[in-house]
Amino acid sequence: MKEASTLAKQLDGPESADTWFGYPPQRHHVHLSQAYTLLGDTRAVYRAQDQALALTVSPSVMTRALIAMGTAGCLRVDGDPGAAAEMAAAVYDRLPPAYRSGLVHSRAQLLHRHLDGALRRLLGDALA
Repeated sequence: MKEASTLAKQLDGPESADTWFGYPPQRHHVHLSQAYTLLGDTRAVYRAQDQALALTVSPSVMTRALIAMGTAGCLRVDGDPGAAAEMAAAVYDRLPPAYRSGLVHSRAQLLHRHLDGALRRLLGDALA
């Protein structure tokens, strides 16, 4: 991840533009937060999320949803699967239908696979 961050810092001009073809620093930190979520490093997740939000004038629906899913993943890792399931289900329920696929959906599914019983059903119902 250090190498990816080093490369991301070297981007400028159209390469770092906030477009479909660019990779702006804010987006890098959103994705970095997910990488740290997968590693279970919640402190690093929160740092990356804070950096992403600091680089964002007005967070998009997608940015807010991805960060919230990362936070939900951290809650599970930190021992509160109930709060994780509730947060992820609430975030997913509030999303406009057009945003309920792709990255947000895959991150919610990943959390869903790590839950059991009623909490798994709660998030599963939101994903259905």
